[in-house]
Amino acid sequence: MKVPEVRRAFSHRRRARLILGIFLAWLLVELVMSTGGGFVQAEEVNEKSPPSNEEFLRQSVRSLFERTFNDFPEASTNLLLLRAEREHPGNWLLEDELVSYLLSMNYQVALRSGETDGNSEESNSLFYRIIDMRLDYPKAERKGFLGARMVSRRSYLNLSFRLEEATGKVLWTRREQEENSDLIKRSMVESLNNESYPLLSPSLPDDPQSRFLEPALVAVVVGGLIYLFFASR
Repeated sequence: MKVPEVRRAFSHRRRARLILGIFLAWLLVELVMSTGGGFVQAEEVNEKSPPSNEEFLRQSVRSLFERTFNDFPEASTNLLLLRAEREHPGNWLLEDELVSYLLSMNYQVALRSGETDGNSEESNSLFYRIIDMRLDYPKAERKGFLGARMVSRRSYLNLSFRLEEATGKVLWTRREQEENSDLIKRSMVESLNNESYPLLSPSLPDDPQSRFLEPALVAVVVGGLIYLFFASR
């Protein structure tokens, strides 16, 4: 083969490598940016979607109730009046779960003294207090070097209860704590939050790995393209 032909063939090969390198680099950047860096998304999809933040917190409350009320006095014909000891953003959720749970155990429940039909002197009062009720995202991470972005979700409860007669006599008291956690995709966080309640829409943590990984990857790709460009000339 003549020298000019060899040079042309070598030049064609270099040009082909350059085009292939540009295409692969573009494809890599496009995949990372459009999928949040995930190449294993399909393998990590749960058979059923994770519960919303509200349902996740409700599940923790129900789990706590199973331990809290195992020695609660048996239901009587008198109404049980629920009373919050102090204001808290989560009182509505706890009260809702309390009503459902107590009704399922055959208690007659009233939320306000006016619902006792003038028999408040015969009604017992269940006082509840939220010492702590939290739902947060403590940590962000990736599954592998370029895996899907994940966020750990955690609920924490610290609740106290006190049952009193109308005379003020304490019949029963209990304090319990509950903590649960799971791992969800970062892309699902917005759909699991409930923006109407700050308690159910915690802020996301920083993701240091993603903060530096994607710019570094782009810099490497651009640098490689510049190198290929000048090396092929």
